[in-house]
Amino acid sequence: MCGIFGFTRLGMRNDDVGAVLARMSELLVHRGPDGEGSYVDENIALGHRRLSIIDLESGAQPMQDWKKRYTITFNGEIYNFLQLREKFIREGFRFQTRSDTEVILAAFEKYGERSVEYFQGMFAFALWDKLENKLFLARDRVGKKPLYYFHDRDRFVFASEIKAILVMENIPREIDMEALNFYLTYGYIPAPMTIFKHIRKIREASVLSYHDKNVVEKAYWKLPDPGNTDNQSEDEYLAQLDSILTDAVSSRMISDVPLGAFLSGGIDSSAVVSTMAKSGESSISTFTIDFAEKTFSELEDAKKVAAHCRTQHQVLEVKTDAVNVLPKLAWHFDEPFADSSAIPTYYVSKMAREHVTVILSGDGGDELFAGYKSYQKRDEHRALLRLPSMMRRVVFGGISGLLPMQAPMRNLLKYAAFASPEDGPDAFGLYPYIKGDVLTRNYRKTLREFDAVETRRNINTKYQAAEKLTRLQMIDLQLYLPGDILVKVDRMSMANSLETRAPLLDYRLIEFATRLPVRMKMRDGVSKYLLKKLLQKSVPNEILKKGKQGFAVPVNKWFRTDLHDYTKQILLDRRSRERGIVDVKAVEKVLDHHAKGKRDYSEWIYLLLMLELWFQTFMDESTRRI
Repeated sequence: MCGIFGFTRLGMRNDDVGAVLARMSELLVHRGPDGEGSYVDENIALGHRRLSIIDLESGAQPMQDWKKRYTITFNGEIYNFLQLREKFIREGFRFQTRSDTEVILAAFEKYGERSVEYFQGMFAFALWDKLENKLFLARDRVGKKPLYYFHDRDRFVFASEIKAILVMENIPREIDMEALNFYLTYGYIPAPMTIFKHIRKIREASVLSYHDKNVVEKAYWKLPDPGNTDNQSEDEYLAQLDSILTDAVSSRMISDVPLGAFLSGGIDSSAVVSTMAKSGESSISTFTIDFAEKTFSELEDAKKVAAHCRTQHQVLEVKTDAVNVLPKLAWHFDEPFADSSAIPTYYVSKMAREHVTVILSGDGGDELFAGYKSYQKRDEHRALLRLPSMMRRVVFGGISGLLPMQAPMRNLLKYAAFASPEDGPDAFGLYPYIKGDVLTRNYRKTLREFDAVETRRNINTKYQAAEKLTRLQMIDLQLYLPGDILVKVDRMSMANSLETRAPLLDYRLIEFATRLPVRMKMRDGVSKYLLKKLLQKSVPNEILKKGKQGFAVPVNKWFRTDLHDYTKQILLDRRSRERGIVDVKAVEKVLDHHAKGKRDYSEWIYLLLMLELWFQTFMDESTRRI
């Protein structure tokens, strides 16, 4: 895994170019501590930080093709590079290294911008065509690897992380209010938005070209339409799943450095580890974290899977150190990010990096095979939503508006007032009242211009012919997975210089799972039906029967105890008050009610805390780090 960055020169002096490249490289050293490189010509400057995984001796970047026309800086892994390499050799291509990077160059020479369609892997890269004076950027199909850019009339700057772009002079730090509104609704910011109005994310499964000061972005792959036929037997589906999963895991076990797997004790990580064990690998390292609060522990389940698969298992007990960790998270995410499971992801990545350089994870299983509890609860309030919409808005909406903020039924009444039968449980966001209860009047008025819910509803409408479960999955695959889950895993693993590979997000497996009929995903209230069926012979039975726990941390308790004073200090700080975003009295009430156990406000508090830490890290002149 690596960090990539670069910019158009615009007449910059060589000394200035070198200084900017050096600073960008310094800021991305965690993504590639094993080496650095740069390429500069009269038009472009490219940089690279390397985490050596394959071809340790000769895979340095930026790399040129043998004709010296193309130069690439690449982050990721191409899992089918050996097959492509053999094909290109037969066709007369000359290779100087054993790296997958050079295979991308060969593919681009042969296929041009369509080359991305031939890659199986996770990637973000920038390729400079010296002959055409054209810059080409691309991201993998799901968006595992990040890529950001800034473009104005005369400049183009790109990097794996926003902080490297901010090195350039005169990059405006104006906040994108639409992005802020989405963050305050769902806790993350989806592509193409970022918290900075003038810095964009390249969308997943997209390519972008920069030529003659113009930017053109287009998609090269899309999720297949959900299956609406059921013309195969269960055994046929099982055979296909077994074949694709086995190949997806084995191709991700290719590495010239030590490799292991995260093992939570849940279905998805167990599927990956048990498939690794079937490959014949004699020494598999697995890693689990444990919490002092045993309600959040999956330690015993992980131990059972590890023993069954005969792995070398490591366990780390996490104690409350969030006072020191949270500012690190704000720095590594570059944007406000409110998924508190980033904390255990950071810790387990840190532990794993002490033993291995590459890790396999079970990310994607919930989205593909319907594992989230929200899918099981998709029709939980169907009876309420059958009532006439006008009556619901007047009665339930009126009552909810009169209830105090800590009332336990308030959120349900609002949902019942405004939801439609097509909406899922999280239709109005994870924080349905926070903007109305906590923000100042001016900010409520500003954010009222934007509708974060519309994005979800547009996806829901697009797949209206599919069953409700499938529609909710498509929403998560296009928003939550690339905007939250994959961002979390990339930043927290890369913060510890650890490469994470996700076999369940092999695009062939995504296409297979998307077309599966609903009965193969959820049956009689049991989620992940087909995947669990496949694992019956390779995973302990009690693991398959247990309910979903999730990768959570005890922030509820932390905000009442160890983190209470810290949180109060940050959220009620003078700088926070002067921003004019939150109503200070409302925040005081939230903190007080949570501390006294009147209501669990941990999600609200974490959302506001990470927003304020982001401001202090990237916006405030006196404390910002760049």
